[in-house]
Amino acid sequence: MFNEINEGGLNRILSQRLGMQGSAAAPACAPELFPTLNLENDRPEWGWLKGEMLAANRVTRAAVAGQFSMAQLYLPSNANAICVVTMVNNWTPNALGLSRGVGISAGLGGWVAASVASNPRDFRWPGGRTQAIIEVNANVAAPTTFGRFARIFGNAGIVDYQQPVVIVPGTSLIFQSDGVNEPLDFNVAWYERPAVPGELG
Repeated sequence: MFNEINEGGLNRILSQRLGMQGSAAAPACAPELFPTLNLENDRPEWGWLKGEMLAANRVTRAAVAGQFSMAQLYLPSNANAICVVTMVNNWTPNALGLSRGVGISAGLGGWVAASVASNPRDFRWPGGRTQAIIEVNANVAAPTTFGRFARIFGNAGIVDYQQPVVIVPGTSLIFQSDGVNEPLDFNVAWYERPAVPGELG
């Protein structure tokens, strides 16, 4: 929405500061600058209009003797979508590591789909509409990753990580136990939307 009041104020400020005379200062200094009003364009209930799906899951993996427990939120390589994780909280007393997975299996075999039908947080969407898939695994070796970027200490359900993590097709967010013989029990929330042309590189 074009805001003539803001444009007039900006023109007056620029004219005074720069000593400009004559025509409006804002278009002359930066023709691409258009003062606008931001009318709450990020309200979650409006995501429906953009095809944005809100989803969440509780993920569990029992401890396995001598093995690391792990899970991943994986976006298949043929998905034309962007997945943004918004929250992870850890329910176990053990620490939980977050990292970017290498390929579909993060360098290991044995991944099993834990919940293809992800739970919607916008009840206008039916369950199972997201393209992101949660898979679980256990292995004697830690998963192959591009490096751990966060470590969440176990503290019984307090929200532990609220920085956005962007998952693109063919990549995954790995959740890994800190040591062997430790379970996984965490919540993860995300939103998913169609990718726009040029967004995936």
